[in-house]
Amino acid sequence: MKVRMNKRAIALAAAALVAMSGTLTACGSAGGSNSSSGEIEVWDYEGQGVSNEAMEAAVKAFESENPGLKIKRTSFAFGDLSKSIVQGGVGGEVPDVAIIDNVDNQNFASLGLLQDITSEAASLKNDYFEGPWSSTQLDGKTFGLPMNSNNLALFYNKTMFAEAGITEPPSTWEELAATSKKLATDGKAGLAISGVKNEQGTFQVLPFVWQAGGDIDNYAKYGGQALSFLKRMIDDGAMSSAVANYSQEDARTQFTTGQTAMMVNGPWEISNMKDVDFEWGVAPLPKGQRAATGLGGENIVAFASAKNPEGALKFVKWMTSQKGVQTFCDISGQLSPRPDLSGKLKLSTDANMQVFEKQMQDTHARSYGENYNKISEAIQLSIQEALTGAKSPEQAAKDAEATISKLLPKK
Repeated sequence: MKVRMNKRAIALAAAALVAMSGTLTACGSAGGSNSSSGEIEVWDYEGQGVSNEAMEAAVKAFESENPGLKIKRTSFAFGDLSKSIVQGGVGGEVPDVAIIDNVDNQNFASLGLLQDITSEAASLKNDYFEGPWSSTQLDGKTFGLPMNSNNLALFYNKTMFAEAGITEPPSTWEELAATSKKLATDGKAGLAISGVKNEQGTFQVLPFVWQAGGDIDNYAKYGGQALSFLKRMIDDGAMSSAVANYSQEDARTQFTTGQTAMMVNGPWEISNMKDVDFEWGVAPLPKGQRAATGLGGENIVAFASAKNPEGALKFVKWMTSQKGVQTFCDISGQLSPRPDLSGKLKLSTDANMQVFEKQMQDTHARSYGENYNKISEAIQLSIQEALTGAKSPEQAAKDAEATISKLLPKK
């Protein structure tokens, strides 16, 4: 089934993106038409390192099982893919399939760009964890499938813990605050997070909102509790006020150089920890009223104007099948969005990766409809206001909710 493209919305979005982005760059030749009915044009941003190796292996396996079909890949820089998709939608020059950041799934669907696969995917919901599955949904319809995932956990310095006489990582907010304060000595911090005014800040702070027991439809209450907790840690000296400007890479630098005892970060950082001169480990994010963590990763989508819609759907379903996900994740080191692969990936033998794998059941997607970008901006502003002291956490959250409530999908 196809959906009708909202040309005016696409054109407006494309114009805005052109104004912001300037010239786009890509590896390979974008656009063009599929002269062969057996060709499937695929756009992704997996063109480097192990991600590219994983894609090549998956494509080879798919083509081997489907000898009449041939994948034509174009790999973009990460920041250029979504812009190219929106711009391509203006003139109908989009591929058959794209592998996208899951946070973009609902936006592309709202623009009418994606194929509605609700009927084709009706029996697949239970094949995926709730967090990844929810990222493919808009208005009760399915517009893609989860391909790989990641989430956030707590990295901790075992050496600093031992020196302070701490035997276990914190598992609750109260323990996190107390442990961080105890470890914040000699100019060092107890905890580092990313609170920077971009999507990384939203990604890192939203888990605290969910852990508080609610969601952003009542951000004044639950966002207020989350921001108040984080600001108290700053005021107590357990966390540096500089976290308002930290990227996730900055948080890693603070941790690897021993300037902070703990950090919130994702499994992609494990490869950056090989040369540190201290023992470290990974633990689940400490819980408030409940356990929760953020969801990252990629979905794979078929386009409404695909030149090869049947081939597109076949590739989407294969890449998100048990075999497709395992082929990709075993090489790329990403987590599986499928419960049936828990404990079965190559990464499953790593004790630190096991923490992330087990947390997949507690992931929450940033799936808040077509206005998510504006919602995220409101959350980012509240983080800045609260952590810098420009406003009280309660007031910052209340003001943000006034914006968010107008942008959420109507129930």
